[in-house]
Amino acid sequence: MKIIVGSTNPVKVGAVEEAFKKNFPECSVIGQEASSGVSEQPRSEEETINGAINRAKNCIADNDYGVGVEGGVCVINNKMFDCAWVAIIDKSGKIGLSGGLYFELPPKVAKKIEEGGELGPIMNEMTGEENVKQKMGAIGIFSKGQLDRKQAYVQIVLSAMIKFVSPEWFE
Repeated sequence: MKIIVGSTNPVKVGAVEEAFKKNFPECSVIGQEASSGVSEQPRSEEETINGAINRAKNCIADNDYGVGVEGGVCVINNKMFDCAWVAIIDKSGKIGLSGGLYFELPPKVAKKIEEGGELGPIMNEMTGEENVKQKMGAIGIFSKGQLDRKQAYVQIVLSAMIKFVSPEWFE
């Protein structure tokens, strides 16, 4: 079984691999660049969902599953939150969706995003670290290492897989 992830980010590919191997131990998971068709920093749940779906569709081709993992931000009750969505598409075109990883962003980070910035580079700038989004992510920084981006994504990927591992509930 071949699964293509629409990203080469090791956090995203690793999360998809860990989740899929729980259900399909013999699967092969490969990351490849795939266009999201949305802005570099999606600014709504709808845009984030569309980015995940587009990445998954751009990866399915002759593979068993295409997977899109898209991080974004959304505003709820006048506060900006980080969010993430996963789309999984199979050869028949069936799509499984799941979202999560919601946490409030600090006002100074939200302001930089509102001014046109992207969370990953903002976190690099504010922490002095490189490639934060390919490591523990903003959630790891803000939780002081208690949470990390990969493990959060594993849960979202497993949730998006429900339609495929329990199809009888969707008939």
